[in-house]
Parts: sequence; C-alpha cells; structure tokens
Amino acid sequence: MSRSSTLYRQFFLAEERFLNHPLIPGFEQDVIVDMTQAGMNLAAYYGQQNALRNPLLQELFLRRVFFHLCNSVEDKHQSRVFRRICLDYLHCPLLALKKCYGGNHVSKFLSLKQSLLQLHHSSGL
Repeated sequence: MSRSSTLYRQFFLAEERFLNHPLIPGFEQDVIVDMTQAGMNLAAYYGQQNALRNPLLQELFLRRVFFHLCNSVEDKHQSRVFRRICLDYLHCPLLALKKCYGGNHVSKFLSLKQSLLQLHHSSGL
C-alpha cells in the first residue's frame, strides 16, 4: 500500500471510531488522540514541500478534525470527560491551521479562534 493509502485508511478508521461507536469508559482519550493524530498526519502529508503539496487538502483535513472536536464538545449526549478531552485537544488542529494560513488568511484563523472562545464559554466545561 502506498503512504497516502495508509494515511487515509488510518484517518477514516479513527474518524469512524470517534463518530459512531459507543466508547468504553476510560478509552476516551485514546479515541480522541487517534483521530486527531491521524488527521494531523494526513494534513502534514499534503503540506510537505514536494510535488504532492496541496494546501486545500491540508486545510480540509485540519478543519475537519477541528470541527469534529468542536461538535463533540457541544454534544450533550457525550460524557463530560469525552467533551473535556475534546476541548483540551482543540489546540492541535487550531495551531496547525494557523501555520497553514500564515499571514495570508488572518481573518479565517481569527474566525476559528473566535468560535473556539465562544464554544469554551458556552460549553460549561
């Protein structure tokens, strides 16, 4: 299997586990870290300085991880522990997006940062 196939497989398996399966208490952090790290790895693959560089796919996967975590923090059906860990891990894709945007898209980054601040205050965590 090629490197991209492996990265896609890891990401979609981790994403499915994050979104669809009931979690066994105590394994929340493993599920969240797997999905976050798989998304960051896939984004980094498209952010490399080579022929495969694709800033749109890099941004897509970073934003996908960011919004999955945001939606989980807002989901009252998730356990408080799961929601808190998601909130703690939101900085990973946010900082990667800041680096991805550089100085060109400051308004996009500020919009994400503002939504994170609103989420933090409204979540009650």
